[in-house]
Amino acid sequence: MATYNTPLITVALIAIYLVSLFLSRQGKYLTVALHRKIWNALLVITFVLTALSAIFYLLMLDYNLDIVPQQIDVSFWHIEFGLAFVLIGVFHALWHIPYFKQYLPSSPARAGGEQSRLGATQKEKPKPAAPVSQPVAPENKPPI
Repeated sequence: MATYNTPLITVALIAIYLVSLFLSRQGKYLTVALHRKIWNALLVITFVLTALSAIFYLLMLDYNLDIVPQQIDVSFWHIEFGLAFVLIGVFHALWHIPYFKQYLPSSPARAGGEQSRLGATQKEKPKPAAPVSQPVAPENKPPI
């Protein structure tokens, strides 16, 4: 049974992410846009490697195909790439928390509208209607 590098991959990715986040917030060496592009690229790369290793492993098991040399443990690399993919996916999801918060009823005003904010005992007074001006008919003007 293979020994996986879970603690090493986890600590290394978190450390690298925090350093890149710090540098992007400083704005001198790395912009926020470049920071996100790098991590989005890593997300895609780890996804592709995880998916390919899963396909190779499946083909090797189900069809006895020797796609990959036997010295390479495809299952091991699938788990390693998958772990990196999940961790980078968590970083990616954390970026989008503000976007998802808008769909959650966190404040009373969002949960039940204006009446919820005012409370059940206090009613909002209706606002007076704005005066409507009537067009004044022209007097003694020739028709156009």
